[in-house]
Amino acid sequence: MRVSAMDWRATAADNAEMAPRWSALARWTGIVLGTAGLGAAFGHAFLGADNTLGTLGWITFGVVPLFAVGIWLVHKRPDHPQARRMLLLSSALAVNVGIEGPIGAAFNRYGPGDWFWAANLVSQLAGLLSLIGGVLLLASFPDGVVERRWQRILLRLAWAHLLLPPLLLLCSPTLVVDRYLLADAPAIPNPFAVPWLTWLAGPLTALVAGYYAGFVSISLLFVRFFQADRPQRARMRLLVWVTVLVVALYPLDFVLSARFGNPDPAWLKLLEAAGVVLLAMIPVAIVIGIVRHRLFDIELVVRRSVVFAALSLLIAVVYFGLAAAPGLALGDRLPVELAVVLTIIAATAFQPLRSRLEGIADRLVFGRRVNRYQLVTEFGAALERTVELGELLPRLATTVQTGLAAPWVRVTRRGATATAGEPDGEPALRVPLEHGGDVIGHIECGTKEGGYEPADRELLSTVATQAATAIANLDLTARLAEQVAELGRSRARLVAAEDAERRRIERNIHDGAQQQVVALIMKLRLARNQLDRGERAPHDVLTELQRDTKDLLTDLRELAHGIHPPVLSDQGLVPAVEARVDRLPLEVAVQAGDELREQRLGPEVEGAAYFVICEALTNVVKHSAARTANVDLSRRNGTLFVRVRDDGVGFAGASGHGLTNLRDRVEAVGGTLQVDSAAGAGTSIRAELPVGASDE
Repeated sequence: MRVSAMDWRATAADNAEMAPRWSALARWTGIVLGTAGLGAAFGHAFLGADNTLGTLGWITFGVVPLFAVGIWLVHKRPDHPQARRMLLLSSALAVNVGIEGPIGAAFNRYGPGDWFWAANLVSQLAGLLSLIGGVLLLASFPDGVVERRWQRILLRLAWAHLLLPPLLLLCSPTLVVDRYLLADAPAIPNPFAVPWLTWLAGPLTALVAGYYAGFVSISLLFVRFFQADRPQRARMRLLVWVTVLVVALYPLDFVLSARFGNPDPAWLKLLEAAGVVLLAMIPVAIVIGIVRHRLFDIELVVRRSVVFAALSLLIAVVYFGLAAAPGLALGDRLPVELAVVLTIIAATAFQPLRSRLEGIADRLVFGRRVNRYQLVTEFGAALERTVELGELLPRLATTVQTGLAAPWVRVTRRGATATAGEPDGEPALRVPLEHGGDVIGHIECGTKEGGYEPADRELLSTVATQAATAIANLDLTARLAEQVAELGRSRARLVAAEDAERRRIERNIHDGAQQQVVALIMKLRLARNQLDRGERAPHDVLTELQRDTKDLLTDLRELAHGIHPPVLSDQGLVPAVEARVDRLPLEVAVQAGDELREQRLGPEVEGAAYFVICEALTNVVKHSAARTANVDLSRRNGTLFVRVRDDGVGFAGASGHGLTNLRDRVEAVGGTLQVDSAAGAGTSIRAELPVGASDE
């Protein structure tokens, strides 16, 4: 028969339309069967003789939470594989626990009949279906994606377990009955056994038990955990820890039950109760991992509220189970009144644990929530402990990240950056740090689930205002500290310069004027001796002594002029500068306003300006190879402006011992000095000296 392309496309379209229907049918079948199984399990537990802590605890804390989570997930995202796997696991488990009690009761009443092999087969298939669902769920947790080919092959082979019960019917001489179905089952003949296949009974029995499948799924979970990145690992961590504890506890319980059981002692029942609590934590861990991974397109607030309500319900159930555990464990050995008192004491003792668990659930689902007053208070307290900018920025980033539950926060400030978390992508929220109308930095927050609300932005603006003031104060403190340190260094340099100047004057006096005075004294002694002997005429001697005395006076005046020129004290700044310029081997133009010639300035200001000009012109003559220079003097708004320019070769740096001394002298009177120079472009030295109100 030949099928056309059109017929093939029509068939494919029909199949595509039928797929959602079959999927919905499978979902509802699982929900209905699971509900019926739980109803049968609870009915048998309350009406039968097996209403022990282990039976009720396993159904209440193990099966019911898993089934409820499976229904919720498949309702929100029926197309997602993790939702379907969760429903498969929980519904098959519910069916399994639902039929165990009735099958056991019927066996005890009627014995093994022709019906038992079929009931046992259904129980085995239900158990294996729950095992397959658990293997698929754990091995692909939390997102349901299997990255590696060998893992996909293993998971597909898991479905082959459904062939084991029928094969076991053909191989085993007796029916293989699970101990949870019949605790002390006798050897029941298998009517379908094939003698030449009996050698397969042992291996198939081990495979049906499914222990190795659980080992494989848990191993794959651990492999995914260690190969995952940090966010993925955070979503898996709780389930991994719970799985580790379950894997450690249940084999221990099995061994201890075989050694000390029948009947179980009280401490062993408490150990079983701890195992029940751990089982109840498995759906909690699964919900947390799935919700954190954002697998389901549910509105964030509603989703978190539903999850928190479910976790609170589970915690309440666990709390009541722990409170009732001592009474149930010892109820057959104690009077009813004492059992009630013991239950009340246990409830009171476990109340702090319940509060602690509810707090943990709140932080796991909603994150650490901090109100505005608390955040501002915490940051204010942090500011009190912060004395350096390098400490403030990281504390600010950490406080904002904690208060807004942001994945990362970055604080930038003019060459300094601090982060909390690992920045990834563009920021979703950015607020400037403003102080005095100037933007001195920014606070940036990464994208978080649900986005930022207007209250978050307002809160961040409040913290930013507080932080900007603190940053500005720390900057001011740092600048003041630097200025104080520089002032100390400047004073030290001034003292050193004064000492050097005194030594220079002492040397000049010793080598110059003092030697001339000594020579003059010797000439006077020689002249007196010559006059006494009549060797020279008095007129010649006096003329020579007068000439030497004039030379000494000239040298003393030059020395005094170098210390502080008399013309500066007598006539003022401009005449002193012009007198100094006249003695230089360089063409220098002096430009000054008439107000500077007519009025005098303070002696400190005149002295500082004069020596700045003299030192600058000395450097021009010695180093610049300039042809001309200009000296500009002016007064504006209470400030004396001094500028010395030349057309020389210039220099690359603006430092040096001479310039440092000039800057110290200018800053000593509250002024500033600026040097502009470039190779081949000449040099310009500009000083601004405060004149003072008294000098205006």
